[in-house]
Amino acid sequence: MMHVKPSQVATVSDKLSETRPLIVTDQRIRTQLQLAGLRFMHSRAIWLAHEAKVMGVALKAGTMTTDEIDAKLADMGALDLVYPELMGAE
Repeated sequence: MMHVKPSQVATVSDKLSETRPLIVTDQRIRTQLQLAGLRFMHSRAIWLAHEAKVMGVALKAGTMTTDEIDAKLADMGALDLVYPELMGAE
């Protein structure tokens, strides 16, 4: 009995194709994968909170400049998330 179906490619038109994600049919396996994903998200959230605190303390103390903070945020991929919200853009 196969519980996991491999990723499939479905043709949308002659030139385009759409990839479907991995489909898990066994509910126990799906639950375990979801729990693993949630644990991963939680650990990343803790790491992100720590990095934000370290950068904030460094900025307040003057050991990092605003340009360095911008560069670090850009490296983390957070600029697109941070600045529109801070500037009130939708």
